[in-house]
Amino acid sequence: MTGHINLEGVRQEFWVRPENGADDRGQRLFVALDELDLEVKDGEILTLVGPSGCGKSTVLDLLAGLSRPVAGSVQLDGKEIEGPGLDRGVVFQQYTLLPWRSALGNIEFALEAAGFKRSERAARARKYLDLVGLSDFANRYPHELSGGMKQRVAIARSLSYEPEVLLMDEPYGALDAQTRERLQEELIDIWRRTGTTIVFITHDIEEAVYLGQRVAVMSARPGKIREVIEVDLDRSSKSDVRSTPEFAQYRHHIWSLLRELAAPVKAVEEVEKVA
Repeated sequence: MTGHINLEGVRQEFWVRPENGADDRGQRLFVALDELDLEVKDGEILTLVGPSGCGKSTVLDLLAGLSRPVAGSVQLDGKEIEGPGLDRGVVFQQYTLLPWRSALGNIEFALEAAGFKRSERAARARKYLDLVGLSDFANRYPHELSGGMKQRVAIARSLSYEPEVLLMDEPYGALDAQTRERLQEELIDIWRRTGTTIVFITHDIEEAVYLGQRVAVMSARPGKIREVIEVDLDRSSKSDVRSTPEFAQYRHHIWSLLRELAAPVKAVEEVEKVA
């Protein structure tokens, strides 16, 4: 299994209209990312956090191949990412399941799009439903599943064609706290069994610390990597790792960084309002 990611000197910018609704002549250049460098190692979980509007989802769009940077390089296993591909799976906060297909059918649909033969699709879909603990719900439709179950199906669907990298954009953001914690634990278990490289974007510091082998903290816009923190926690322990002093130290360090980084954003926003 491979899945080594490199972003070097990445700049991304957009033309946007002012919030006051001025016509196109009033458009201004919005720089989302500037000189962003980041490495994601083979088979690791890297979590990405940063102040609101810093460009976290823009990074994911670049990795997914949904957009191209105006400058810099975005590579997977030494090759430039030029568009979407089966070497990457994406899980969004919205479940994006087909309502007219069962849980099994949603996974089979992804496998069909990926070019798998009909004879392979059902067995492979069942394998990945089992991986996320939903074997008994194979024939249920999305409206018959809870939010957590829908997200499990979405994860199984993205893993079913065995991508090198799984990209996750705040996938648990709409779930209650108890369900989030359970799915975080399940994701660690899935990662251990598959060895898939995972890039997980979140605004939740505790989620970032619990999931990430490393946590990349982004600066305020234009976004760049301020610090990458190695996280050394024993998540295999039966005790609650979230209640340990080590976990609290990691959380406080990242919280302090984000609090420091948020201040310049507020100052810039106030200047823009005045202008």
